[in-house]
Amino acid sequence: MQLNNNPVFRKAIVPWYDSTPLCRATIFIMLLVFAFAVAGVIVAVNNLKFTGHLWFPVLLGCLSLFLVIKIFFRLRVRSRIDTDL
Repeated sequence: MQLNNNPVFRKAIVPWYDSTPLCRATIFIMLLVFAFAVAGVIVAVNNLKFTGHLWFPVLLGCLSLFLVIKIFFRLRVRSRIDTDL
């Protein structure tokens, strides 16, 4: 009977939608969305007609910033794991 040559410590396969280049592209796009949201907040604060709709650019900015932080930490943990091997 042969021994199984399949090691348990193999590197995990990262799906295409969670690859490093796509995560970096997502961070870049979310930073553009965050800049758009900041512009929306500035417009809503300066125009009295739009002050009732200030919640939308604030929510958009918070969600995009949340995604940037979350993906940044995911990439950081992944790079730490890659350097430890």
